[in-house]
Amino acid sequence: MKRLPKIVLALLIQGLALLILAGVVQILSLWVAPPYPFWALAVAQGVLAAFLSCRLGLPCWWRLIQFSLPVGLYLGLHFQINPWWALLIFVVLWMIFFNAIKERVPLYLTNGTTRQALKKLIKRQQQVRFLDLGCGLGGNVVFMSQLVNVERSDGVETAPIPYLIAKLFTLVRGGNVFAMDLWKSQLAYYDVVYAFLSPEPMPKLWQKLVNEMHSDAIFVSNSFAVPEVEPSEIWELDDRRKTKLYLYRMQDFQPKAA
Repeated sequence: MKRLPKIVLALLIQGLALLILAGVVQILSLWVAPPYPFWALAVAQGVLAAFLSCRLGLPCWWRLIQFSLPVGLYLGLHFQINPWWALLIFVVLWMIFFNAIKERVPLYLTNGTTRQALKKLIKRQQQVRFLDLGCGLGGNVVFMSQLVNVERSDGVETAPIPYLIAKLFTLVRGGNVFAMDLWKSQLAYYDVVYAFLSPEPMPKLWQKLVNEMHSDAIFVSNSFAVPEVEPSEIWELDDRRKTKLYLYRMQDFQPKAA
């Protein structure tokens, strides 16, 4: 089932949840006479779909989407919300979470503790060129651009609304953001490349890193390790979610001289 497109798998899980709910209602009717409140059925459908999502191959961040589908449909029908509002909300969400659909990468935001760790990582280096792959709202790009030993701080982002926010943010505070697919970025130019993506693109991204980054460069992955590749270091940060940074010093992965 994991090979199915995520949206197809999500709809199949909703269907399965509906069948389970129908069976539960049928059994429940032996003790409690129907009808049952529609809001309760909608919530139960959402809870079931969210529960099944992680166990049947969907990334766990889909749980909120799966819960919201039946509940949102109920609310729309109950309050007779104009369908155009639903379309508008869908378009806005699409423009925010564009990469979740295209690259299966949700919008993750880096916290201040992680930025301080990045600062610590480069504190002894000079003229560092930094790149954030999927920079979201541009916070990392601005932060790194303001460090005295950072020569250039760039980010790439393709989700329309985050890109526009990041562009405005960097125009005011510093750094550069480009509306560019991360696969088209030129990694050889940078000394530190940072990513907070998802497990999905990591194998393909690793091949790009190995092929393009220079031997003294460092790749930093927030929370998601490269499968089957031992990182040079793992930093566990003292924040609420116990963030792990996986550091890959590219010199450790260069072919050894004979």
